[in-house]
Amino acid sequence: MNTKRLKDELDTFNAENKKLRITLGTLVVMGWCVFLIIISTFTQLDFNHYIFASWNPMEPGFLKLKHCIYIPQIPTILFIAALIGCRFGITSVVIYILLGLTCFPIFALGGGIGYLFQYNFGYILAYIPAVFIVSFMLKDKFSYSNVAKATILGVLTIHIIGVFYLILMAIIHRDPFTEVSNWIAMQSSTKMIYDCVFGYLAILLAKPVRQILWVSMG
Repeated sequence: MNTKRLKDELDTFNAENKKLRITLGTLVVMGWCVFLIIISTFTQLDFNHYIFASWNPMEPGFLKLKHCIYIPQIPTILFIAALIGCRFGITSVVIYILLGLTCFPIFALGGGIGYLFQYNFGYILAYIPAVFIVSFMLKDKFSYSNVAKATILGVLTIHIIGVFYLILMAIIHRDPFTEVSNWIAMQSSTKMIYDCVFGYLAILLAKPVRQILWVSMG
């Protein structure tokens, strides 16, 4: 009987419906999420995979092995959104941003208030609406198709806002178009595919972790 009741509680649990109260438990969870974002910022995943070198299968070298270095910060943001919902997730991201702008060099290129004028800061700001969108999409239904939609919308939100902010900074700095296009290609080209793949897996992982977290916090 207790098992069935616990299962019903786990199935109906949604962090979105919990009021944000400053307790020791919420502080620990949000602190852990902030730490997770920082760790992912300075984590590199090195792996190899095959890509299509040519669309003509009759040509030699149809498949080519590609080496990739990937930083899993965006999947971490999607994981946090799915794990603790909108209020807790956005609070964690805001704490991360404020710490980076005022105290510690926890962004990819350092920190400080001057980071507002870095080209890639728009991607960091975009974490806030991305958390809102992903948590809202997953609020009522945690199906594979819904996870895919939430992943795509979350990744697109981050990259679209990031690109617009990058263009704005380029206009302010009066940079040539070629330099701007190089930045966009580096930040938002094939990286979006990796963000979607790893982001999807991160959201799926968040569900069992969230259940464990819910049980541990009573």
